[in-house]
Amino acid sequence: MKEDIKKDKALMQHLEQYKVEVPAFTSKTKKTSWNRFIHYLASPTKDPLEQLSTSSAGYISLKVVPLVAAFVITVIQVLLH
Repeated sequence: MKEDIKKDKALMQHLEQYKVEVPAFTSKTKKTSWNRFIHYLASPTKDPLEQLSTSSAGYISLKVVPLVAAFVITVIQVLLH
C-alpha cells in the first residue's frame, strides 16, 4: 500500500505539504505505593459467581441455598433453647 501511495505523485505532493511535529512526551514519574494500591483496588476483577448466575439452575441455587441455610440455622437455634 505504501508503494502505491509513493507512485502517485499528486498525492505525494499533498502529503509533503504537511509536516507534523510530535512532541516528546516525558514518562510519568515513578508510581508511589499508594497509587499502585489504589490502582489495584480500582482494577476490574472476574466475578467468581458468574457461571452460577448465568445458568437457571445456578441462579435458583443462589436463591435457595441461603434460604435453606437460614432455615437450618434457625431450627438449630430453636432446638438449643
